[in-house]
Amino acid sequence: MAQALAWNIVRRAAKGDANARRDLVEATIDGLWRLAMRLTRRQDDAEMIVQETYTRVFAALDRLEPTGKFEGYLARTATNLVLQRWRRKRPTAQVAETLTADALEPWQTVADAEDGRRRLAAVWAAIQELEPQPRAAVLLFYAQNESCDAISRILDVPSGTVKTWLHRSRNHVRQRAETLLRSQPALGSTQIGEPR
Repeated sequence: MAQALAWNIVRRAAKGDANARRDLVEATIDGLWRLAMRLTRRQDDAEMIVQETYTRVFAALDRLEPTGKFEGYLARTATNLVLQRWRRKRPTAQVAETLTADALEPWQTVADAEDGRRRLAAVWAAIQELEPQPRAAVLLFYAQNESCDAISRILDVPSGTVKTWLHRSRNHVRQRAETLLRSQPALGSTQIGEPR
């Protein structure tokens, strides 16, 4: 959707045009859904975030300034809603089994597949430990492929702060995931002299 067309539709929607509101939802729902799923990792939470985002943005349509992309307003609103929820209650990590392939490649063993799942679970557990805003920055950067400048606009912080969060978060996730992996023995691995 072209930027000029998007703001034209936003102006019509602000005046109460139901067709324009439907067009806005149809043009942005997929991207907003992906963002909400990546931030919350749960379908029911993502549905709530998407619904609440549209409710808040449509209530404020007449106050939006036509600068930047309309999708940026949606992303900012959704991210703020998720951050509010994280501040109230930190979510628990739930690693979806679909994130790793169920079918083994010819060179893989069951132990290789299990090791991949363990590593993925350790990384997600480490990400869950991050503070809300650095976690949002990590998810926006790595899962949504947003630039540091875009993340700084969405989270309303300087770009340098986003870069610092990403750097510190990478180090934390790496160190914490390694610690978690060392504390859990791999499938089929036993130390010499240890009873089976």
